[in-house]
Amino acid sequence: MASSQSSKIISIKELITKYKGQIDINELDQLMALVLHKNIAYIYKNPDKQLSRSNILAFKKILNKRLANYSLAYLKKNKEFYKLNFIVNKHTLIPRPDSELIIEEALKNTSNNQNIIDIGTGSGALILSLAKNNKHTANYIATDISTKALDIAKTNARKLKLKNKIKFIKTNLLDNISEQFDIIIANLPYLTPVQMQEASIKKEPVTALLSGQDGLDHYKKLLKQLPKYLNKKYLILLEIDPAQEKLIKKEIIINLPQANIKFLKDLANNIRIVKITN
Repeated sequence: MASSQSSKIISIKELITKYKGQIDINELDQLMALVLHKNIAYIYKNPDKQLSRSNILAFKKILNKRLANYSLAYLKKNKEFYKLNFIVNKHTLIPRPDSELIIEEALKNTSNNQNIIDIGTGSGALILSLAKNNKHTANYIATDISTKALDIAKTNARKLKLKNKIKFIKTNLLDNISEQFDIIIANLPYLTPVQMQEASIKKEPVTALLSGQDGLDHYKKLLKQLPKYLNKKYLILLEIDPAQEKLIKKEIIINLPQANIKFLKDLANNIRIVKITN
């Protein structure tokens, strides 16, 4: 842990070098940029800049948080996803690169005047990335059970100039939704209690991650709801854990017996997205 005591005035390079054995040096550069309210290029170009005592103390404070498993995205309060920048905080899940598969697959299946819904939107990364990149007209809805998460999603919508394109609704999954949909996307909680012990996710909201003993409580409920919310031709894209392939397939067959099911692999060649069509 970084010492909280102040020290002599030193340079950016000297302070980063002092702690480079504790975390990745690229992260140290980003933390320094955050403390100084500068971009990363400034840190690279000004290694000999002298730091004030307040700078040093602020750096040590934020470094200690990072060492305590606070995500870099939470410390920076933003995360890039699908080449867009999203505000995130302790009330939202941090968007992961693997989830971009949902956007890529959805964009292959868009056409004019579709109804599209993102269930459990969190920061809004999925629905906003889709809306920003969809060349066709569409009606967009995003739901979440958390008011605070929806507030972040709405802020991101305003930032991306999509405020008037998305209808945000506070509800549990599809409760109180009246429309039928052409495209349904969701990255619902899918972790088990055992997986929740991983240090890397301990600072993220439990409600955005944990879903019963097998990690599928949320998806089981959603799949029971889905039949009455589907248009004649539909696409459903759900993010899952690779170990859930057989379990989720069983639930899909029970609730949508005529559906076609395909599993898509992520960047690490693990099953990550289940694609359901008719």
